[in-house]
Amino acid sequence: MNLYTIIPIFITSVLGFASLVLAIMGGVKKNKKLMFGGIAGMFVFSVATGLIIICSVVNAVNSCTTDDVADTARDVTESGGKITGKMIRGTLTGMANGIEKDFVTDSSVVQAGIIVNHCENTESGLSIYLDFTKDFDGVVALYAYDGNDKKQGFAKDSFHVKAGDEGIYRFDFEEGVDVGFIGHYRLCVKD
Repeated sequence: MNLYTIIPIFITSVLGFASLVLAIMGGVKKNKKLMFGGIAGMFVFSVATGLIIICSVVNAVNSCTTDDVADTARDVTESGGKITGKMIRGTLTGMANGIEKDFVTDSSVVQAGIIVNHCENTESGLSIYLDFTKDFDGVVALYAYDGNDKKQGFAKDSFHVKAGDEGIYRFDFEEGVDVGFIGHYRLCVKD
């Protein structure tokens, strides 16, 4: 094996191990999305590692000269690297979008000129990247609902911002929402 083969195998193996760690964390924290995402990532990266190894061996055996072996190995590993890169990009995008999929923005937020760009779970709530397209002086509230649409938590923050302001704002729930929360969030502007 050469460097062109070892690097994709190493990368997919490390990502497979990271997926295993995420699956275990999801199981410990009782977060089904994290657990199943970790299991899926572990499966995908294990298959990718196996395919890269198999393709490298088959191509090496079928090649006659040293130059052919080197060229074939380079082609196979370049293809493997492209596949690995697409899988990594897709997995990371999927994990990043997992929260946004369960995030609902009320029409009052849109009318106030607030754009939600990104959300991320924290230990006691949610960090949200907000972009203000209009001057805003008021209160923004975040509600957490479980799978049965029962309210589980409430957090709010007062804002005094100008159009063009943006940043990450943390909404901490006083009680009722734990780290393994499974449900959805609703952001709205309070009168």
